[in-house]
Amino acid sequence: MQEFYRSIVIREQTKIRRPRVLPKGGEVVVRVGQEVSPIQVVARTTMATDFAIMSAVEKLGIAPEELGEYLRVEKGAAVEAGTVLASRKRLLGERQVVSPVDGIFFDVVNGRIAIQPTSDWLELRALVAGRIVSYVSNRGVMIETSGSLIQAAWGSGREGVGQLKIVANAPGAVLSPEHLNMDVTGQVLAIGVLNNVELFHRAEDLGVRGLIVGSASAELCRASQDSPLPLIVTDGGGGSGMCAPIFQLLQQADGRSVSLFGDYNVEAGQRPEIILPQAAALGLDAVTVKKALAPGQLVRILGKTKTAQVGTVKHIYNRLQQTAVGMKVPGVDVELPDGQTVFVPTANLDVIA
Repeated sequence: MQEFYRSIVIREQTKIRRPRVLPKGGEVVVRVGQEVSPIQVVARTTMATDFAIMSAVEKLGIAPEELGEYLRVEKGAAVEAGTVLASRKRLLGERQVVSPVDGIFFDVVNGRIAIQPTSDWLELRALVAGRIVSYVSNRGVMIETSGSLIQAAWGSGREGVGQLKIVANAPGAVLSPEHLNMDVTGQVLAIGVLNNVELFHRAEDLGVRGLIVGSASAELCRASQDSPLPLIVTDGGGGSGMCAPIFQLLQQADGRSVSLFGDYNVEAGQRPEIILPQAAALGLDAVTVKKALAPGQLVRILGKTKTAQVGTVKHIYNRLQQTAVGMKVPGVDVELPDGQTVFVPTANLDVIA
């Protein structure tokens, strides 16, 4: 039986189908065959009464008992999405906590701000330009588009859309304060390395629509999960930067619209995706994710050594091989661009489709 390995898709031009589904049944407001824009509402449902909770003390970098002096809205006040609830001036600029929804400033508990939503509807937007090809019962639609597709290593679970901006011209470049100015508002920024939580929050305060990074620290990934700003990590942790095929594809798409889907589910095999729509080419097929490992196959190396490097499979071992730490594992020989051949356990590589 042919064994399939974990695959990652990096395609410059392909047909893409993306489901957009509500968390529960509702009303689909578009028709099959209709062209939609990224900001267009495709389905809606009545909103649950759950509170919107924001960890204000983590965002502001203060103790819970200090939050009162930084609040900008009184308890019980009506707020709109985007209203500044609390703020604090820092070295890199003002850090803000904003309401994600229209609602009422309900309470502050243990440094967390609770907003009670007042909107009756949860609206689901397309987030990607394309054509509606089918319904997903009464919960959503399937959108078909064509363009570039990148599957990433990790995502914060958030979604977003904006104009792609390449921050630096090297895949290993590190985001610095000089990269963040008023010109980045409304942009999706791409950079090799981001390990500074302060800079992440600065980007959020400046109105950045999303961040695509090659590598990020575990601390930053944790912080991003409490933020509405989407973070997509293409390669992994540490400071290895972004692998060449992904960086080159993003460079070619600089200035184009980009859609970020940050859902990440290891058990279900769901990866975060970066979609860059563009005019269709004839004869495109929908992307196939699973792919067999074979000699000549392009792979990306994961793990602590040679991270983010891309090479070619030269030999697949039929028997377990002993590693430097004494473990016996299945693996392959990979030839790197510099001509060096290294042994890589199959658990430490992605097949590039």
